[in-house]
Amino acid sequence: MAKIIYIIGIVLAVWCVYDLFAHKSIGIIWKIIISIIILSLSWVGLLLYYFIFRNLIK
Repeated sequence: MAKIIYIIGIVLAVWCVYDLFAHKSIGIIWKIIISIIILSLSWVGLLLYYFIFRNLIK
């Protein structure tokens, strides 16, 4: 069960980074910084992206 949750976390993190780099409204430096935050904080990074960063980008 733990492996499934781990794999889901990896897939969601990659999806968030892909979604982040799809936006043209922010610079590449901010994209790199936010993607490092997402990937290093795992589930917390996903929640931060979904509730905070995603709304600020749009």
